[in-house]
Amino acid sequence: MRRFRLSRLLAAACAVTALAVAHAAPAGGIDQAKAGLDALAAGDEAKAVTLLTDAIDSNELPEEKAPLFYAARGQARAAQGDYPAAVEDFSAALAKQPRDAAAAYNLGNAHYAMRQYDQAIDDYSRALDIDVTNAKALNNRGAAWFKKGNLQSAMANFTLALAVDAEDPDIFLNRGKVYEAMGEPEKAREDFLQVKRLDPSAKTPLD
Repeated sequence: MRRFRLSRLLAAACAVTALAVAHAAPAGGIDQAKAGLDALAAGDEAKAVTLLTDAIDSNELPEEKAPLFYAARGQARAAQGDYPAAVEDFSAALAKQPRDAAAAYNLGNAHYAMRQYDQAIDDYSRALDIDVTNAKALNNRGAAWFKKGNLQSAMANFTLALAVDAEDPDIFLNRGKVYEAMGEPEKAREDFLQVKRLDPSAKTPLD
């Protein structure tokens, strides 16, 4: 079975230091949240989950910032491979902030990892409803459609993704694999050559 280059999780933007100044929240919850985000950035997902859970459970964080911390914990859990828990966190973030494109996108990645492709497509579509220029969501939605056997929808998504970002070799690689599956080897070769032009170290079926 062909493997696609799935774009990775998007990091949620945050400014915890400014948050601590701008809100009269007790330092404990803010300090735990900041330490949890620092641990996530450093690649220590287990520590990040523990600290972010303590911060969320403390009830000391500004309610309007809760989506940020649920999404961050979701990223940590996804990085650990605990996709069901990641789905819960990204869903909680979206329940509190429905216009969070990054949370919708990351929820799609978690569902994709669980091979729940219909849910993943819905999530990526939600992210694109919020931000139509999200090439990563288009790329990953294309991969999910391919997994479902819908080559035309996969092709449409990869082509749209390239219209947004024509410098991403992974999208060319993915579209080339769809061309292969559609029996169009010359078009596939053109995309694989474009991969090499953008990233000479990349591996393609031409190697």
